[in-house]
Amino acid sequence: MVHSRRVLLVTNDFPPTVGGIQTYLHEFVQTLDPDQLIVFASTQDENATQEFDRDAPFAIIRWPRRVMLPTPMTARRMQEIIRAWSIDTVWFGASTPLALMASAARRAGARRVVASTHGHEIGWSMIPGARQVLRLIGSRVDMLTYVSRYAQMRTRRAFGPHPAWSSLQPGVDITRFSPNKEAGDRVRRQYGVGDGPLVVCISRIVPRKGQDMLVEALPGIRKRISTAKLLIVGPGKGRKSLIDRASALGVSDSLITTGSVPFDALPDFYRCADVFAMPVRTLGGGLDVEGLGIVLLEAQACGVPVVAGDGGGAPETVLPSETGIVVNGRRADEIVDAVAGLLADPERALAMGQKGREYIEKEWSWSVRGPQLAQVLFDGLD
Repeated sequence: MVHSRRVLLVTNDFPPTVGGIQTYLHEFVQTLDPDQLIVFASTQDENATQEFDRDAPFAIIRWPRRVMLPTPMTARRMQEIIRAWSIDTVWFGASTPLALMASAARRAGARRVVASTHGHEIGWSMIPGARQVLRLIGSRVDMLTYVSRYAQMRTRRAFGPHPAWSSLQPGVDITRFSPNKEAGDRVRRQYGVGDGPLVVCISRIVPRKGQDMLVEALPGIRKRISTAKLLIVGPGKGRKSLIDRASALGVSDSLITTGSVPFDALPDFYRCADVFAMPVRTLGGGLDVEGLGIVLLEAQACGVPVVAGDGGGAPETVLPSETGIVVNGRRADEIVDAVAGLLADPERALAMGQKGREYIEKEWSWSVRGPQLAQVLFDGLD
């Protein structure tokens, strides 16, 4: 009987906890045969975790704490799982810091060790002590994966010369994220937007994402498109400051903030947009950076033209002047020109949206991106 190759995913970032890395890992593991996969993850919410794990098609083993750290105790538990399940490949879902346990994985019998980077390692690479951690991880793993060429470029030297690198960019569920005007119109009615020009941003409200710059640009957009409104979707402590700033600028009647919205309803918030904008920018002297920007991909999948900031890996999600426009996320005037220009030219916006849908289907669907994972995890094991 031929032994089926098995992978152990070791991670702090896994559903039912919500977040970008959690979604990234969960979507990717669904491209594997469930019998090949074992997940070793921390426990963020015990009740929700029990329900999620019960329904999962693959085995999930939980560390009984909110955070796993690369301690001897954690490493021993990981080694027990590797031996019990005859694991071939250990995949650290985020390289830092858990991939420090790579050597322990090998001692337990793992034949291949892979670690994924997501962009936050850029900050680590700029701090001397943390940079040493990256170099140690790089010396112990076989392969590192990256979500954008920008992120790889910023961290490659810090990880050292040893590991191989491979792109492992996420895909988009093109069935879930698809054009649907009627669904978008329901959101418009829910928030009293009507049929007028609407700009949407969906993300956590943090400075890097650029919601503050959209508010700064709103008066300029209104001067050119008087009925334009801005819908900001997502949680964050900065929500009140956005509302206060809009009031100070005299455009509070054009700003709508929703806070968190149900996961299942998310596609409809893209569908209600005439333009999707997320003018991301790099902050903190290069420490706070956008790894990729999957919401820009999801918007294009829904047939919506995008305005993306030039920070981090975000420009890699857009075909400039074909599916969207890339702007300097620090320049309100550039944001005004891009957004108002699209709102003023519906035919151009429609053509960009249609091209964006085609682009995602061809380059970013899971049927295209999914097979990458098996190659990364099992290359050379046959």
